[in-house]
Amino acid sequence: MTLKIAICGGGISGLSLALVLKKFMAPSKLSVDLYEAEPTFTEIGAGITVWHRTRSVFASLGLQAALENRALSPPMTLRKSDTKEPFVFGALVTPHGCIALPRVDLVQLLVESLQIDPMPFLTIHFSKKLVSYDQAADGVTLHFADGSSSRSDVLVGADGIGSSTRRTMYADLAERVAQNDPAKADSILQSAQPTWTGTYTYRTLLDREKLETVSPQNVMLGGGYLWCGSGKHVVSYPVSSTLINILFFDSIPGGLGKPLPGPSVVAASKDEVVELYKDWEEDLRVVAENIGNVSKWAIRHIRSLPQYADGRVVLIGDSAHAMSTHKGAGAGQAIDDSYVLGRILAHPKVTTENVAEAFKVYDAIRRPVASEALECSLRTGFLYEFHPDYLPTGTDVEKLHAGDRGELKNVADELQDMSYIHWAELPGREWERALDMLEERL
Repeated sequence: MTLKIAICGGGISGLSLALVLKKFMAPSKLSVDLYEAEPTFTEIGAGITVWHRTRSVFASLGLQAALENRALSPPMTLRKSDTKEPFVFGALVTPHGCIALPRVDLVQLLVESLQIDPMPFLTIHFSKKLVSYDQAADGVTLHFADGSSSRSDVLVGADGIGSSTRRTMYADLAERVAQNDPAKADSILQSAQPTWTGTYTYRTLLDREKLETVSPQNVMLGGGYLWCGSGKHVVSYPVSSTLINILFFDSIPGGLGKPLPGPSVVAASKDEVVELYKDWEEDLRVVAENIGNVSKWAIRHIRSLPQYADGRVVLIGDSAHAMSTHKGAGAGQAIDDSYVLGRILAHPKVTTENVAEAFKVYDAIRRPVASEALECSLRTGFLYEFHPDYLPTGTDVEKLHAGDRGELKNVADELQDMSYIHWAELPGREWERALDMLEERL
């Protein structure tokens, strides 16, 4: 019997899932409709880092060489920069390294990989924005903004932080308990709302040749850097031989969890960035004065979502666990979601009758891992900014801000220890645990 799968969202998670299904699922068992809200595949954001966990997924799909041919491997050096006398205080040494590339290149790689061979099981629909769905015992009916609808056996919500899939799922969950427990219903609805991390980031790409012309000895030309300081930090690394990806972060005291005071993304000017970093080291101020177009993003996350699946509907990527931008956590976890979920759907025992039980296995395996990555990403950003609530126990905050090498080494060691999430347990092991659970339950 053919399993009819609807994937809403043609970003990194949705495209990755389609690739995993293509690799591991028998075409005779599979029918996939991929719905993308935009007229074509697009990706917002500039650069992205890809770590060992994610590369192991690409290797299983036969794409590792193609990915590495497009990428560079920047070392990431920790630098205390909120001073006129900056200095290096450590480096993040990552087993297996990481690679970097523009996000649009990663999307292009996924699209090209889907198009290599004829795929009769896959139909792609553009300009199809999901508004809501209705779930019944035998399937899911999807409703789109253009007034059309379609039906599938299952729905995978890969529709990002503003996910209509998540909104409908949690409205349904709340409605089921509202009559008997209104407070619980309200809590369910609130848990599905993105919240502000309290941090803004200014994103831009800088032409390397331009920086070499105006500042030929600039530290940023030497590789990947984490420019650390009180209340702010900068991440920079090359994403090609000609472009440097730069993110300027600015954290608002007490902003974590507070309502967002304005839109989540706006155009910004370099003057804002220059003002924010006017008291920082010279090399960074020169960079700020020479950036071009810049966008200002309010970093939001979906913290501790209580479940990723409900019946025949399941969430992956940012729709389930949007997180801070540090260490490529969000995109990496999205690809890991897609790998584990795709392997589960491809399992020969999974059918239209028991797919809801299979989705419980996905939830049990992936939600704890993604939740840990979310908290790790959040803490990483605050450690770069020496936030007192996130520093190692026993830190002398005054000495740290004054540049004490011992205190800074403790921060560097803590950041190094937290990096384990990128290589400790690979998605292949998560799939093995999921397989054991499937064999027990189905």
